[in-house]
This record gives sequence, C-alpha cells and structure tokens, in this order.
Amino acid sequence: MTEEFNLFRILSLTILLAIGLPALVSGQTPKDSLHTIAGDLKIVEVKANCQFNVTLNDKVILKTDCDDESNAYYATPEPTIHTYYKSLVGLGDFEEVVLFQMQMLGNACDGGDLIFLGLKKNGTPSLSNSIDFCGGRPAAVTWGTDKVTVFIPGGPPNRGTGYIPSETWVYEKGRVTKLKKARPK
Repeated sequence: MTEEFNLFRILSLTILLAIGLPALVSGQTPKDSLHTIAGDLKIVEVKANCQFNVTLNDKVILKTDCDDESNAYYATPEPTIHTYYKSLVGLGDFEEVVLFQMQMLGNACDGGDLIFLGLKKNGTPSLSNSIDFCGGRPAAVTWGTDKVTVFIPGGPPNRGTGYIPSETWVYEKGRVTKLKKARPK
C-alpha cells in the first residue's frame, strides 16, 4: 500500500508541475483564456489591476498600463472577454471574432471601451478601433453573418443631469463605424 501511495503522490505532483510550471516560470497567470481558431488567447495581469497583456499564442497583441497616460487604455486598463463569435461561414473577413470590453479601476463607468479582435486560422489578428462606452444600460450586440451591430441605449448619465443619446455602431471588415442618424423629413 505504501508503494501505491508513493506512486500516487509522485503522479499527482508531476501533473501539478506540468500544469502550473509555465505560469510559475513566467510569473503570470492568465485572468482569462480562450482557445480560438488562431490559437490560444490569454489575458495576463502583469501588474495588479494596472497592467495587462492580451496574448495570442504567447505574442502580445494588446498592452494596457494605468501608469502610462499615453496608453490608449490608461483609464480602463483591464480587458475582459465580452463575447466570442464562432461561425461555420465566418464573419466577413474573419473566421472568428472576439469582443473585448475594457474595465476601469474605479466605479465612474459601468464598463468601458469595446474592441473587436478578428481572427483567421492562418492570418494576422486584427484589432479594431474602439467604441467609447461608459455604461448606463448594457450595450446590445447583434452578430450577423457579415457584420456586428452594437446598439448603445441612451439615457441619463451615471452622474449629473441630462440625457445621453443612443448610438449604433457597426463592426465590418475589421473596422468599427458609427451609424449616422437619419434626419427627419
């Protein structure tokens, strides 16, 4: 029984080392991960609540840093996976698309910018320009066969008075564009 127990302990330790060693060596544990058609996508916290790297197959494709005011995501440094779209026919130019939402450190906004990542099996990943979003009611995301529509409902601001109008954005061919409102006739 002692030999069986020792064998079990050795096997358990080997499995734990195999699983945990890569994270232990790099000193970074992914906050989130996703296996995509293009490979392994990971969100890695580099510095607590401040610096994050989004990697695809261990290559950094997006960096954030709350200590660097020149960083586009200085105020919203934490990327999260909002939605992942996988289709048999793809989405326009891409086979799969990931929608990230950037999160801020405080509570002034309920959410943050929305960014699309277009993926191909044998291609370069493509990050879109971002949709500025500070919360209120959640954005409604509609996935189509060749585009994604993001509707941001209007309403009162999180603080103060007034009304923020609704917005509709479209992600198509790797770019995000804001739809113009039709003028009344």
